[in-house]
Amino acid sequence: MPLSMSGYLAETLDPFKPYEQILDSGHIGYAAGFPHYPRNFSRDTIISGILASDPRLLVSQLAISALRQGVEQNPITGEMPGKIHHEFPGVTLNGGDKHTTYNACDTTALFVIAAEGLMRLKEPSFNTFTEQNPNSIKSAVGYILSHVEPDGLFWERPPEGSDNFALKVTYWKDSILPHADGKSEPVYPVVFSLAHFIAARALKSASFILGDESLSIISGNMFRTGIEEFVRPDGFTVYRDKIARLDQVSSDELNALAYIPDMYRDLLPLGAIQERAKLLETPFGYMCTPLDIALRLADRYHGDSVWVADMAMIHYGATKLQLHEQAVVASSVAIHIGEGQELFSVLQEESGAITPIPSGCTQQLWSTAAREYFAGRSDLSTSFWL
Repeated sequence: MPLSMSGYLAETLDPFKPYEQILDSGHIGYAAGFPHYPRNFSRDTIISGILASDPRLLVSQLAISALRQGVEQNPITGEMPGKIHHEFPGVTLNGGDKHTTYNACDTTALFVIAAEGLMRLKEPSFNTFTEQNPNSIKSAVGYILSHVEPDGLFWERPPEGSDNFALKVTYWKDSILPHADGKSEPVYPVVFSLAHFIAARALKSASFILGDESLSIISGNMFRTGIEEFVRPDGFTVYRDKIARLDQVSSDELNALAYIPDMYRDLLPLGAIQERAKLLETPFGYMCTPLDIALRLADRYHGDSVWVADMAMIHYGATKLQLHEQAVVASSVAIHIGEGQELFSVLQEESGAITPIPSGCTQQLWSTAAREYFAGRSDLSTSFWL
């Protein structure tokens, strides 16, 4: 049943119109959010298009991302052949000399998944995209495969000539690592478990799009290896880098379920996943990181915070895998979204009551898409194609 929401725009209005912008390429793109992120982010628009089942967002971002797809190794921007940009235009951070332009290890995989999504939603538009960009998907697949090592894991690493990126973390939780001891960025190369599962799902998409069964075989091996390595009965691994790994409860585990096909359900320790989820539960969704850890982080942006888009992905994955209690918890954010609130910080009062405190952007593209999803206006919640 669609969820009721306060402050929802009339259904006759286009919920994504406020985010439209004309880029220097002449394309209509979408800004990630206001007031803090008025630029084009591949990840945000792609996930928004998937959550809302809106082919316009997917058509737009596929074209923009293909236009800027990496062609060389660039230690300043993070560019690599076949890689899809993170943020355009990129920015420098804290006085550094590197740019954030290609600082994402998951956008290339999401690009391929978006192509499958568009193929399912609006095949003529997908055909037009592939005719205009005949090598783009294959190039993206090449980038992904170049990062899959013989161990079957997707290893993130900087371009030649660099030992890091402008951003400390390069999947969606791109502030700092959730280490209570203060470690803020990995020692490369690194496997972020959520990004690994997204990469595995992208190769499944590529196999479907390109008719290449060998990619499906690699994808299956990545899912099995990733579950065995990262989603264990005794704990969840947030990341593994050159020298260490972090085993810690995280909303990444729940988010990853959105990308893990139902055929691998029997390999998942569902009971353990549900028990770990309880440590993140609030009355309005799941925190990114357990409160006791979050309170010790130098940057709590992805700490004791509940992200609206994260909840939509968690709801989808939990529903797909029949984790009904977790789906209900994730959906509890819906009545707080308003016009597209990015996230909510957790405030625990002296009485013990936990209150959602709006934080971040007041209008966020993927929060608006999550609003569409929770309201039942998306095919994703019934088709379960992802």
